[in-house]
Amino acid sequence: MKRNSLQWRLSLGLSITLLLACAVAGGVSFAWALHDANEIMDDLLHETGALIANGQMHLPAQAAQLPGSEPDNDLLIVPLRPGSAAPAPLASLPDGIHTIEWNGGGWRVLLQPLAQGERVAVAQRTQVRDEVAFHSAIRTLIPLLALIPVLALLMREIVRRTLEPVGRLAHHVDSHASARAAALPEVEVPAEVQPFLHSIKRLLGDLTSSLARQERFVANAAHELRSPVAALRLQAANVEAVLDDDEARSRLAELQLGIARIQHLLEQLLSMARVEAPLPAAAAPVGVAGIACDVLAELVPSAQAKGVDLGMERCERDACLQASELDLRTLMHNVVGNAVKYCPAGGRVSLSVYVEAGDAVISVVDDGPGIPPAELTRAFEPFYRVPGASETGSGLGLAIVAAVAHRYAGRITLAPAAGTSGLRFEYRQPACHAA
Repeated sequence: MKRNSLQWRLSLGLSITLLLACAVAGGVSFAWALHDANEIMDDLLHETGALIANGQMHLPAQAAQLPGSEPDNDLLIVPLRPGSAAPAPLASLPDGIHTIEWNGGGWRVLLQPLAQGERVAVAQRTQVRDEVAFHSAIRTLIPLLALIPVLALLMREIVRRTLEPVGRLAHHVDSHASARAAALPEVEVPAEVQPFLHSIKRLLGDLTSSLARQERFVANAAHELRSPVAALRLQAANVEAVLDDDEARSRLAELQLGIARIQHLLEQLLSMARVEAPLPAAAAPVGVAGIACDVLAELVPSAQAKGVDLGMERCERDACLQASELDLRTLMHNVVGNAVKYCPAGGRVSLSVYVEAGDAVISVVDDGPGIPPAELTRAFEPFYRVPGASETGSGLGLAIVAAVAHRYAGRITLAPAAGTSGLRFEYRQPACHAA
């Protein structure tokens, strides 16, 4: 549990309050129990003295233990008769109960008057009294001490259950695309959190609307530009057919290359807008291996033209994902296409599809120039290009891959490949069974 979490703070604060309350209650209970135990033993002295005064108990001729008692633990009966020698501390004490020092220790003594001027001293060692009173008081604390861990665990569980709806809301936002995350589910949350929840709903709604407008603008702009750019490319091809001058053909080739880049950028923008849009319905299970083979077949010609060894390293036919076939094709085409593009002649690009720990995994490994470790975190940003890269591109390929992963709550990693200078890309998503 994180120290800056609300659950941790509440649990800590309530635990400290519980301990302080138990300490105060235990101290008060201990003091009362100690006082009551001492009063009970004083009552025992009074009862013993009254029994002797009433003749219900024999008065010994000299100091003696109460019959049937333990020598070290119980009462001492001392007769005090007129004219007889009596222990100095006792003879001078008035009637009543006293605490004195006698015979090398502390004593609690009751002086009880009898008939014919006689008195009797009923005494008990204070050490014995204190031990009995202390143990009696301690026994009263045992139930309270046993309840402390039970109450702490119960209190922590109550706090966890109280804040559980907030955790479910956070999980909903984290695991859904922006449009669906804005539609927070109706759950029972504490009244103190309701204003914050309503504010978050409004903020997410405004943010979703703004993003939707931006996505529509990009998609519409890209769509509107497709036809003019296609027409421009066709006209350039027509012009090339009638040109005889080599210099003009060279300049036209540069123009055609620029038009091709614009056309590729528009296609990528349209793909980005499509994968960022909310899913129209729950996707059906799709076999990943077949899509991987199709993508490799599409990219083999460009890999052969560059002299790159492109192939499948591992292919498990039972790897299935609940996702759009078009989205998975786009993801694999962009990742493998990027690897082929940046891999030098004689390099190697391997695609793997398999199931591991309940996840369907799509892995691409290359031995290209790689990306500096400091730049890896930016590789999935839109329009990001590695500094010094010689190959041309839109900078949207991996951004589209990240959008696909976010759409299906998948996990992507990009790290240096073991044993080569290249990279290892990995996409993971909980596997499903084929329909």
